[in-house]
Amino acid sequence: MEIDLCFVMDCTSSMGGHIKGAKNAIERVVEYMANMKPTVIVRVGFCGYRDHCDGPNRLQIFDFTNSCDDFKDYLSGISATGGGDAPEDVLGGLNAAVTSITWRNPTRVLLHICDCPPHGRRFTGLLDDYPDGDPNGLTAEQVLREMRSAGIYYFFGKITEYTETMTEVFQSIIGEYPVFDIKSTPDPEGLVEKFFDAACSAINTAITLRESH
Repeated sequence: MEIDLCFVMDCTSSMGGHIKGAKNAIERVVEYMANMKPTVIVRVGFCGYRDHCDGPNRLQIFDFTNSCDDFKDYLSGISATGGGDAPEDVLGGLNAAVTSITWRNPTRVLLHICDCPPHGRRFTGLLDDYPDGDPNGLTAEQVLREMRSAGIYYFFGKITEYTETMTEVFQSIIGEYPVFDIKSTPDPEGLVEKFFDAACSAINTAITLRESH
């Protein structure tokens, strides 16, 4: 069983309380998957996103690798910085994950973790520098349908209630998908456990879905 697993994560300042736990959980998932060779072979990739005001730091992309150590080294340099208004460049991050990294394996899993919605009135009533939507012209329809046509299964890790409308809009476009509640707990290890369980569940679900087609 060969799997491509891409983590897409909001890396803005508001994620400061979650990013360490998420990074620890991702490392644990990668180590767990590495130990499943040769039955399951997983390539892991990462796409971190911030917001349009963050210039060259808006996107941080690490293409798929078989190396657990290389991936962990890259992840160690990711920090929660930037972000202007409440919404973030969610569509830009997802679009980069779909189009800017080299999906190859037959089972393709994208696990998205964020605490704030995309820009645009259709997603949020929060203070928004781009109330008319993505300034680069990306739409949820365009990004999600490209994801679907590429055979990528989308899963979402929910941290706050601010992403409720985003989930409703996304599911109206591509249908139901699993949403994992990984809201922060007083115990940082609790977040790691929730995230780890979500990632393993996403992989198992994607394998089952692929085998049923």
